[in-house]
Amino acid sequence: MITGIDHIVIAVNDLDTGISTYTNLGFTVVEGGKHPTGSYNALVAFEDGTYIEILAFYEESPDHPWWDLLHQRGGGLIDFCMVTDDIRGDHKKFYDLGVEMSDIVDLSRKRPDGYLLEWINNKTYDDYQGLIPFIIEDKTPREERVPKETDHSNGVTGIHTMTFATAELDIPQDVMGGMLGEPESVSYDDLKASGLRFTVGGHILEYLAPNDESSPLHAHIEQHKPVPYRVSFTTNGDKSTLSPDDTEGVRITLV
Repeated sequence: MITGIDHIVIAVNDLDTGISTYTNLGFTVVEGGKHPTGSYNALVAFEDGTYIEILAFYEESPDHPWWDLLHQRGGGLIDFCMVTDDIRGDHKKFYDLGVEMSDIVDLSRKRPDGYLLEWINNKTYDDYQGLIPFIIEDKTPREERVPKETDHSNGVTGIHTMTFATAELDIPQDVMGGMLGEPESVSYDDLKASGLRFTVGGHILEYLAPNDESSPLHAHIEQHKPVPYRVSFTTNGDKSTLSPDDTEGVRITLV
């Protein structure tokens, strides 16, 4: 069963710059280490158990599933992962619901202190990528994968809502509805969009379709395809909206 958001993925061209950017925004950033697939990361962990993965590449890796998302779409908020207590059962459910995705594979990351983290996950493809989560299950303890530093000077305590832009609501209705149950209907006058809201594990997933071409979601879809549109975080500090110019291209609100 899907139990909540595990982490979100922000792809950046330069990891040191990404670390500096998010540190300056008031997040506590911890170096994560290297994957054997050519990528490395830094992490921002929260009290609610979720985290941000800031990801870049330390070597050319054109076969990596996120390589083109960075170098062709421009990076930013490119993907998200949800945690499951039955990865094989949920993988089959996604498959039966028609999701184009990889098999479950073994992956790893070596932390800077030399500890080798291991887990299994899948990757989603094509129209499902960035709209439908990939899922993960740890082989080594999850508390070793997620940094223990969860205090941030901006007061952020966790992920509140992820908002996705999509031209059609059929995929989230069928797939996420099949996994999480019937959604609520939502609409936003400022975005000129309407869609579906799912709640799971204290997190909200909103899938919005533009009502017309004047919606900012329309331009986002035309440029990026249906990847995540924005993320909001719960904070004990000042509420604010951060400019994508200051966040490596990510729309962020602190609520």
